Amino acid sequence: MTTKPELQTEGSFVAGLAAIALFVVLGAVFMGVSFPAPAGFGEGAAITKSLGAAMFDIEPGLLVGDAAVPGEGFLVAFILIAIALDAALDGALMLAKRDDEEETVVADGGTHHGGDDS
Repeated sequence: MTTKPELQTEGSFVAGLAAIALFVVLGAVFMGVSFPAPAGFGEGAAITKSLGAAMFDIEPGLLVGDAAVPGEGFLVAFILIAIALDAALDGALMLAKRDDEEETVVADGGTHHGGDDS
């Protein structure tokens, strides 16, 4: 006979109230802040080409002319994101690596032996 699980309420009530209070405070702060009007680049700004020029230390004006945008600020963010994604990929590969590399995994559970195996 199975029994249905019981809800554990020990200590979660205070944590729930704290989470709701934090949500209300952050919501009030966010709703009370006035943001300036959005500012962007001109219509013909070549942001991607300027970023590429900054990566290879080329003067952006040589590639895109008047549409050049200073790309050094973008370059720092781009490199930091690339490092974070590389670290995440390395971590995923380390977690996925098997401890016992000699054991091969067969998709059918090991019941089928192909080739010359008897």
